[in-house]
Amino acid sequence: MGALQGIIGLAGGLGLFLYGMKLCSEGLQKAAAHRLKQLVKVLTKNPLRGVLVGAIVTLGLQSSSATSAIVVGFTSASLMTLSQALSVLLGSAVGSSLTVHLIAFKLTSVALVLIFIGTIFYLFIKRSRYRSIGQILLGFGLIFYGMFVMSSAMEPVKDYPLVAQMIINLEKYPFLAFLVALVLTAIIQSSAGFLALLITLARQGVVGPYALVPFVLGAHLGGTITGALSCLGVPGRESKRAGLANLFFKLINGLIFLPLYKPITKIVLWSSSDISRQIANAHTFFSLMMAVGFLPFTPQIAEFMKRLIPDKAGGLGEAKYLKENLLEVPELAVDQAHRQTVEMGSIIEEEMINRVMLMLRYENEELYNCFVDTEEAVDSLSRQIVKYVTSLDINNYSEDLLLKSLQVLYAANDLEHIGDILLNIGNIGMKVTYEQLAFSEEGYEEIETLYNMVCNNYKQALFALKNNDTKLASLILKEHPKIRRYEKKLRFSHFERMQSGNKKTLATSSLHLDLIESLLRIDNHTINIAQGVIGIV
Repeated sequence: MGALQGIIGLAGGLGLFLYGMKLCSEGLQKAAAHRLKQLVKVLTKNPLRGVLVGAIVTLGLQSSSATSAIVVGFTSASLMTLSQALSVLLGSAVGSSLTVHLIAFKLTSVALVLIFIGTIFYLFIKRSRYRSIGQILLGFGLIFYGMFVMSSAMEPVKDYPLVAQMIINLEKYPFLAFLVALVLTAIIQSSAGFLALLITLARQGVVGPYALVPFVLGAHLGGTITGALSCLGVPGRESKRAGLANLFFKLINGLIFLPLYKPITKIVLWSSSDISRQIANAHTFFSLMMAVGFLPFTPQIAEFMKRLIPDKAGGLGEAKYLKENLLEVPELAVDQAHRQTVEMGSIIEEEMINRVMLMLRYENEELYNCFVDTEEAVDSLSRQIVKYVTSLDINNYSEDLLLKSLQVLYAANDLEHIGDILLNIGNIGMKVTYEQLAFSEEGYEEIETLYNMVCNNYKQALFALKNNDTKLASLILKEHPKIRRYEKKLRFSHFERMQSGNKKTLATSSLHLDLIESLLRIDNHTINIAQGVIGIV
């Protein structure tokens, strides 16, 4: 019964620890994700700065996976090269080791105080900033209390000589200890979680000193296994390259240092008299050595990864900015959804809007097929953007983030409607071709003038959306009445030509009026986009 209680206590303590890590990471992301994102943006070609940024961001977010998400997102968005991304990932390992140092502190006495204060802030204070602070405090409290529960559960292990001796004997089989750490870390998906368990066992004196290095190296590698496997299953070349490169770093690190575990153990034991600190020091040592060893070769490794996983040409409907691993950092995810929406608008501009008058003037079935393909791609992108944004749990985040997510959804919806309208204009062009019709010269010139006004408005709205330019968006709203007045003038002119008996006008009357209506509807949706930029949603 005692053994069962020990196992239950260990599992429960580990659960509290892991949940505390999750709460802490989420709270830090909510409170500081924007600042940390700006910190990553200042990254230059200096690899040392990349390591520093990676360490700071990982320590700030308490999550190397969140750092990886930021890195992959910026690489996907071409805000940093893969080589720069790899330097940040090397730094994230150093940041994770600093987290282990934090875990090594014995802060049981303040754990319950942190839990109490954090709960008060999180449950009873409405302002999102203070709720985030409460979540951070609650997370840290659960981390330290989970350590206490695990330590209490493991205390009786000393009374079971067979179990204690079996764990101690692992130091005689370093490769086995390495594999045990690797597998357990991969199962719980947290190197910090396994090292917390290792610290708990070490404090009870049931971990042999020469098992420390193999255990730490195994945890170092095991923390990347799940991430690397998940990268293989998601779209996007960058995430696969970054995930495999991270796995490569830690695998080589393990293969180099595992045979040298005895001399390294002596250094680790010399570094501190506290076993908890020895484990943390070992983790920091391997992270620093990995950074020093691989940092000079990140450009070559990046090139190798690009050859190993070459770029694949994607169609217009490929949502190249919507990365699943960015969902862990909602502010970045919304930024990427915004970027994808602007890209969707650019596709409409280049493939459809800029070719409208060609579609109406010349017989070109190939151009119409391009309209059909583009409209299908736009529909696909719109669905992907909506699904991506609505999968985020944004209700617990700031009002600004909620508003930005709504702007993205509204803009994506309006752009999708514009794509539909442009395809309808393509159908009008094909009808003109098949029925061998022609617009009157006056009518065509008037349509062209209205088109130019609408097209200019659309391009400005897209620019305003891209740069969040509220002044430009306001100017677009002021132009709308002019377009409405000109649209009425066009209808009047069209009916005048009909009354005068213009044969081309009579033959194309319904098509002409459909074109005017379609262009006006495009401008209405353009106005909606501009209003979204201003904040009218």
